[in-house]
Amino acid sequence: MIPEASPRQREEEIERLAAQTGRLIREADPASRAELAEAASAILREEALTAQEPQQRHESVSRRPMNPLAAGLGLLIVGAGLTLLFPFVGIALMVCGVMATIWGAIMSVTRK
Repeated sequence: MIPEASPRQREEEIERLAAQTGRLIREADPASRAELAEAASAILREEALTAQEPQQRHESVSRRPMNPLAAGLGLLIVGAGLTLLFPFVGIALMVCGVMATIWGAIMSVTRK
């Protein structure tokens, strides 16, 4: 396949290859048809995921780091609930939540 092919040419090539693959599977031994069809499907899925990986890597590089403010608020809520059942664990989680909330608030203020 030519790398500079138009989208229409690529689509036609994919359709031709899919038809050829289907024909080869139909001509195969009836006992192995299902296995061949599953293998072809797995290869297509794997190739599609491989083609998407560079784009996903680029997107993950451009993401901002997570602010601990949300995690701190979550820890505060969970700690408050656990304080009723396990006082020491709940208080420890609440202290961690307060520290994370303060840290997140400082990050938010200094970033702007």
